[in-house]
Amino acid sequence: MTQPVMTALVASISANPYFARFRGMPVGQELEVNDAMTLFSCFEEQHINKGEVLYEAGMQSERTMYILLAGNVSVRDASGNIYSTLRPGDVFGLFSFLEDRPHSATVTAQDTLVAMTLKRTYFDLITLEDPVLGYQLLRFMFRLLSRMSLNLEVEYAALRDYALGMRA
Repeated sequence: MTQPVMTALVASISANPYFARFRGMPVGQELEVNDAMTLFSCFEEQHINKGEVLYEAGMQSERTMYILLAGNVSVRDASGNIYSTLRPGDVFGLFSFLEDRPHSATVTAQDTLVAMTLKRTYFDLITLEDPVLGYQLLRFMFRLLSRMSLNLEVEYAALRDYALGMRA
């Protein structure tokens, strides 16, 4: 890319209010500015209406991962019980993005949403066309998985303590 085109690209990403939100999230704060801009540009900004079902439990995955920038989603199990609410900064769809399998939950927009999305087919293209960027995306996803794993450990510990407290 020529210098004026690169300057314009950096300026347009920097001016994007959703880039500022992404940078303000814990996962965005861990990245150097140039890395954050590069990764942010791989994602597609998606606006989703309140009440829209993004996907249903048991439904075959479109292999798309989501990072919430604005709004909340409810997460329901196959029997319809809401067991979680995801907020800006939360990630969902990552497991079915990585492995082609049906969704385990139903995800519904509680508000008008703005999400960054990445489809597996686009990710595959990136890894073929630009292996360095593909590797950077993989490292980013590993950070997301690590963060999700730590959250689950805390939730399991809280459930364990609650269950043991109930028995006492």
